[in-house]
Amino acid sequence: MDFKKFFINNKAVSPVIGVILMVAITVILAAAIGSTVFGQGTAQIAPQANIHIQAAGLSNENVGSIKVEHLGGDPIDFANSNTKILASVNGGSSVELTPDKIVTDTTTTLSVGEVRKAELKTTETSNPKLRDNSGEDISDLASGDTVNIKIIDVKTNQLICDRDLRF
Repeated sequence: MDFKKFFINNKAVSPVIGVILMVAITVILAAAIGSTVFGQGTAQIAPQANIHIQAAGLSNENVGSIKVEHLGGDPIDFANSNTKILASVNGGSSVELTPDKIVTDTTTTLSVGEVRKAELKTTETSNPKLRDNSGEDISDLASGDTVNIKIIDVKTNQLICDRDLRF
């Protein structure tokens, strides 16, 4: 028996080391992916609600009014800037509306079955009129104008409701 060939012959070493390295790489990748996926916290979810919004008419000063009805789902909280209402007229830029008519003295939430009426006035105190797509104030919201109303949850920045209303 030739002992020199016994110590020099290492043909089987390379495949065994290759398999061990592949298994090690697989285990490391699985651990990295698992820690990434399972290490994330739970995602915040916006309130899920079925909100019906319809045009309620124009006032004598041609300020539009909307009727907001909560048909089902989670209550919508308008307090502490948790939820904001955006409106745009005829495709114009969106402005934030004041939820003063939706928020009453006794409650700041809109719950299932409740119906509230709100005027289309912005949060700007100096000039609360809506603007059209040219950026100019609309002093007279006319019959036939389209107003897009969006209710957005501020915490998650997710859309709760998006409706186009025709006056």
